[in-house]
Amino acid sequence: MDIDYFKETFHLDIDSTKPLYQQLYDYFKRIILTGILKEGDQMLPEIVICDTLHVSRSTVRKTMDMLIEDGLLIRRRGKGSHVTNPKLKRNINYLYNFSENMLSVGAKPSSIVLECKVLKEIPENIKECMKLPKNNESVFFLKRIRCADKEAVLYENTYIPYHLCPGIEQKDFSKFSLYTILEEDYFLTPYHATESIEAVFLSAEDKKLLNCDYDVPGFKISRTTCSEDGNIFEYTTSITRADKCVFMMELYKTASTSSAVQVKRSLSI
Repeated sequence: MDIDYFKETFHLDIDSTKPLYQQLYDYFKRIILTGILKEGDQMLPEIVICDTLHVSRSTVRKTMDMLIEDGLLIRRRGKGSHVTNPKLKRNINYLYNFSENMLSVGAKPSSIVLECKVLKEIPENIKECMKLPKNNESVFFLKRIRCADKEAVLYENTYIPYHLCPGIEQKDFSKFSLYTILEEDYFLTPYHATESIEAVFLSAEDKKLLNCDYDVPGFKISRTTCSEDGNIFEYTTSITRADKCVFMMELYKTASTSSAVQVKRSLSI
């Protein structure tokens, strides 16, 4: 980034109630998300920003830490900070919606449909997860690559009991949201979901689908979604690159304790 461009385009509002580090954060975030600063571009050194604005190093460092936390910058020792692609953030306390998540970070969501069909037979483990009745074992199967600004972020395999959504295979899921169609056309609204998150090594097929030409770890996410009456209407597995995704969890003190927050973790060994 050129220092002259920074001097011309950043305007400090000393009368604003917004602190300086927040003004700096908003400025850098905007020029990154709008493509003025592109992936790989080097950020101005912190000391240069300090000298230009006559502010403390701690103020500028706080701005840079916020940008790094948001996945907009990456700091390399001895090489400074560089712009990187924003990571997909998944808050695991709440039901997840890919399209809404992408829009929240300023990215345009899209999908590439690989398969969209009705299956008469499915693997026993999926059948068991979905608790399908023996007389209604057909499922709608949707395989998609989910993209942010046309870049592959994850791919999904989704199974839905076909008797709950007859004719859904005729929909164009490269244009329309699955959950929107389920809610508006079939009155299926997600109320509760159970997810498991597993660290994996991406296979050759995974890397091909995610357009990744180097070895990188990933996450396998399995989700079972229920309606308000407790019936399962969706089972989805997805694979995402670990360098494109960060999971967030909000922790609260339980009502029954007055001491430290309690966190329960389940490990599968």
